Amino acid sequence: MQVMHKMKKIQSFFAASILTLMGILMFGSVWNDSAIMDELPHIPAGYSYLAKGDYRLNPEHPPLIKMIATIPLLFLKINFPDASPHWTRDINGQWDFGREFLYRAGNDADRIIFWSRVPVILLALFAGWFLFAYVRKRFSDGVALLTLGMYALSPTIIAHSRFVTTDLGAMVGFLLGIFGFIEFLKNPNGKNTIIAGLCFGTALLLKFSLILLLP
Repeated sequence: MQVMHKMKKIQSFFAASILTLMGILMFGSVWNDSAIMDELPHIPAGYSYLAKGDYRLNPEHPPLIKMIATIPLLFLKINFPDASPHWTRDINGQWDFGREFLYRAGNDADRIIFWSRVPVILLALFAGWFLFAYVRKRFSDGVALLTLGMYALSPTIIAHSRFVTTDLGAMVGFLLGIFGFIEFLKNPNGKNTIIAGLCFGTALLLKFSLILLLP
């Protein structure tokens, strides 16, 4: 029993090491990156949802991942250009408003961009740990470590988990939806029905296209 417990601790240490390496790669590569195109509307949109309670920007995507990303901005001094015509008048002025918010309103764009990316990176690390824990529960430590290694060192995952976009949100929502449904199929009681429903609802708040989970 003690040997098994020790092996579990060793496996957990390796998993933590893999995730630490993933975090170093993401933080190290994103430190001085300029904003990508999708971040122009997503960052001010998320901030406006939280700080203003206004959802007019970027309505084509659900709000959750943008809100998670911009939580740190609530603790920064932000100049919000709410007199801008791109905010008050333009039907689809989100791109121009994003440029104004980041670069023309007297804000520190680099600081805003970096701190908006931090929660996304942390969410990617949490998703990796969740994946490891779930696969370990259903299969074995070895399979869980292999799965985590493929996830954490995937160039696609690393590339898209460093930016304020809906891509990581879609991946997390898909994982939650599938795992919630699997648990329901294994044991279709009231508790698992509620959990599966919450997972599916959360997935839709992360990406509208995850309605594909239904079929």
